Amino acid sequence: MPSHSPAALAARPAQRSLVLVQPTGLLVAMALLLGGLLLLLNTLKLAGSPTPRRNAVGALLGLGLLLGAGYRRARGNRPRLLRFDREALHLEPPSTQPALPPETILLSSIVAYTYWLRLLRFRGFAQYHLRLELADGRVLHLADRPGTRPDDPTGTVRLNALARRLARRTQSAPLRRALFYQTRTARVLLWASWGAAAVALGLLGLGYSAAILLLPPAVAYGCLYYLGRADADLTA
Repeated sequence: MPSHSPAALAARPAQRSLVLVQPTGLLVAMALLLGGLLLLLNTLKLAGSPTPRRNAVGALLGLGLLLGAGYRRARGNRPRLLRFDREALHLEPPSTQPALPPETILLSSIVAYTYWLRLLRFRGFAQYHLRLELADGRVLHLADRPGTRPDDPTGTVRLNALARRLARRTQSAPLRRALFYQTRTARVLLWASWGAAAVALGLLGLGYSAAILLLPPAVAYGCLYYLGRADADLTA
């Protein structure tokens, strides 16, 4: 195996990648969808409804979800240029957004990290994610920025190249955490969701129509588990 002197390692150019800081997650996307549906349905029913107060509350709840999730989405998905050198990670604003403050994260301050690949199937894009837990209690979530643009800096690499280099070079030997869908808790919840679905079907067969409320969360969790587990296994 070839060896490199400290001077040669120091002379290497720092790797850099275009990333999103705190990208929009599944909960934000679900809040946007649910908020839009609540606002639309309750607004349409508000005029001729016998219970206008209930519909008004539903519309306000949907508006609140939309505003909250929209604010979170606006604060997230901010592109940054991530540079990696021997001592630290550097988050710098791209040339198109110079007002964003730069930030330096010492490698010795990284306590644990989680690294995974998310397949955006509807867009045909594979997006790498890196979640860093810092010594001061902060959590930093980074992800590849989808697509390329004409003004992207030359020489940038995908986030996975920096994540693998981080695993080799971090002096503090951070703990690599497993994704939730790889844990025992996730598997227990999966069995509980299928059990709830079976109970709901049995109660529906006995004529208890209210049992249908158990089906959507049980089926939704099962789908999310298999999608999340498939993505997690790619980087296990």
